[in-house]
Amino acid sequence: MSTMHVVFDCPLPPWPVAVAAAVVSGVALCFLRRDTAHLRPLVRRAILALAAAAAVLLAGILLSPKLVRTWPDPHKPLCTVLVDGSRSMLLTDSYSGKLLDRLSPKEAPAAGPREVARQEVARLLLAPGPEGWLAKVRESFDIAAWRFAGSLDALSLSPDAPPFEVHPEGYTTALGEALDQVTRGVGGARPRAVVLLSDGAWNAGRDPSEVARVLGRMGIPVFPIGIGNPSPPRDAAVVALRAPKSALLGDEVLLSADVASSGMGAARLPVQLVSGSDVIAEKQVVTLPSGQPVSVSFTFVPDTPGLRTFSVRIPRQEGEQDEANNAAKASIEVSERKIRVLLVDSEPRWEFRFLRNVFERDPAVQLTVCLLRPGLGPVKGEGYLEALPTQKPQFADCDLFLLGDLSREQMPEEFLKELADAVKVRGGALVVIAGRRQNCRGLAGTPVAAILPVALGGADGGGRGEPFAIELTQDGASHLVTRLAPDPEENQSVWARLPKVRWSASVGGLARGATALLVHPYRLAGQSKLPLLAVQRVGMGKVLFLGIEETWRWRQEVGDKYHYRFWAQTIRWMVKRQFAEGDPRARLSLDRTECDAGESVEVEAYCLGSDGFPLEAARVWAKIDSDAGASQRLALAAAPGGWGIYRAVFKPDKPGKYSLRPIVSAYGDEPLASAATLTVSRADLEKKFLAQDANSLNSIALASRGQYLRVDESDRLPSLLAAKVERRMLTAEHSLCRHWLYYSVLALLLGAAWLIRKRSGLA
Repeated sequence: MSTMHVVFDCPLPPWPVAVAAAVVSGVALCFLRRDTAHLRPLVRRAILALAAAAAVLLAGILLSPKLVRTWPDPHKPLCTVLVDGSRSMLLTDSYSGKLLDRLSPKEAPAAGPREVARQEVARLLLAPGPEGWLAKVRESFDIAAWRFAGSLDALSLSPDAPPFEVHPEGYTTALGEALDQVTRGVGGARPRAVVLLSDGAWNAGRDPSEVARVLGRMGIPVFPIGIGNPSPPRDAAVVALRAPKSALLGDEVLLSADVASSGMGAARLPVQLVSGSDVIAEKQVVTLPSGQPVSVSFTFVPDTPGLRTFSVRIPRQEGEQDEANNAAKASIEVSERKIRVLLVDSEPRWEFRFLRNVFERDPAVQLTVCLLRPGLGPVKGEGYLEALPTQKPQFADCDLFLLGDLSREQMPEEFLKELADAVKVRGGALVVIAGRRQNCRGLAGTPVAAILPVALGGADGGGRGEPFAIELTQDGASHLVTRLAPDPEENQSVWARLPKVRWSASVGGLARGATALLVHPYRLAGQSKLPLLAVQRVGMGKVLFLGIEETWRWRQEVGDKYHYRFWAQTIRWMVKRQFAEGDPRARLSLDRTECDAGESVEVEAYCLGSDGFPLEAARVWAKIDSDAGASQRLALAAAPGGWGIYRAVFKPDKPGKYSLRPIVSAYGDEPLASAATLTVSRADLEKKFLAQDANSLNSIALASRGQYLRVDESDRLPSLLAAKVERRMLTAEHSLCRHWLYYSVLALLLGAAWLIRKRSGLA
């Protein structure tokens, strides 16, 4: 209904101003009348009339009256309908009771619980029939509809439009981003209200509750209609299981699983790693109420070769109706090829005895011993060598060499030369364990000294004195060799609790490109702490230097727990091939061979010069070819102190298979033969077991001053919208006092009065 009324745009109350203006005008007219008393009556009346009219116009300027007209907006307010188009809308939910009645045709009511896809629920809610909520809302609102997943797409709700379909690329639910775009008036107009059809399971972008608060301050309420059963049946499941396809006998194997639950809230579930009928390990995992997966990892060491099948399972939970999805299986081919180890020492010192015991009990190790015993002669017998090897075929039969506290006279030149070549050229591994006699200093000037991760030298004699605790470096905290506990903080605590040692070898510091994993707490080698355990890649192999001879003390009170684990991890890391097979001039490795699109993968190249030593100051690229035909180059940068190591991060944005080959400037512009393969999968965050997140939808409604509705309550939506969104009233104001004609008339009146006075002899 249209209305009209007058308002005064005056800084003071209008009536006192009007009275004051009338008094002033009356006084002025009285003086004017006396002043014009001698004039002819006609002239006197003309002057008084003009003055009175001018006074009225001047009072109007002071009061500034406005004529205000209001009438209803002839255009309907805009209501935006947001429909969840993510892949979680393909999931089915079990419905019963009123919810099922709302989703069942009237002519064929459901007799019992029924599985209904969320996409189908959305179609029923968007049905164009005259009895639906959508038709009733259209009577009072204009409708703009959008489908959202990772982005926003226009959606037609006309009667002849195709049925609603989930977005084929809807691998994420950016609910907050969709609401934010509505806030900014996407499509050219800002809505007065938003109807949201979703399961509430957002997993990307901004928090929708935060965006809803902004909408609430703008007066745009959101009315979520929750799709999906808010009370799904109790169910626990192992959603995914990841495991390597093969492993060496005795290697530590990592399995990672995703577990989820529905209808249980935040449930604490036992998750078991099973082989055959044996439970190898069990962990407690707290699942999320939303049903999103939670990761759990297991590590174990296979003790028998062959094709082994492992499963991760969740025992049947109370009230769980179906346990078919409570387990997932993976098969691993376990190879029984053993690590061939040669342990060499001069005397049967304590470190030697315990090391021999560790390797003899390790099922993945084939041990050969050479104990020279000066004055007594070498130990003879099965598994023992009477002399150090000096021929290439003898070195080819060994994967790992452990060199103890041997004097220079006990090591022939041929042995030292072939040992250095076995590591540098043929990819062998060398561990040097120093002893109190400091015989390792005798290696100075030999081919072996050139490949050690430490510089031989330093103060004379060993570091005898008070017992000291070993210090773990930052590199050592994350290295496999020094990982005595899976959790970083727990690992640091374990190293701090280990028994103290009483001796350390004196060295001149780290060699170029080497990494210190353990150091002395206060002794220095140059400007850095004295390295006690250092590692380095040399050519195709690895070298480790251990500057203590008392790791056997770590067995105190705990037995083999830490001593065995340290040495088992050490020998496996030393012999593990880090680079793909191919051209030895440049070998590529990836920190993983499988990832999701958008995730980062570290690419590492190890480059050698023509002399077999690490190649420095080179330009290195990785040529990346995808199975879709696309090709690109990735520049690798030299790692600090890496001595032939070049690294870069590759972030694939599309799924598929990628082949990576190195290009090294020293060998031309063509890719070398070495290759690494990366399999990229589509990152699907719309995992199974996503129950309707009613809490999230309720938070959105409360923050925006709307209301959450169940599917069977959707008929209430028209009345709720009408109550929350009032018809906008348009207003028009008319003020004559602000128009130029008003001031023109006032000027004419004053000018006419002045002219008459002047003609009458008063001016």
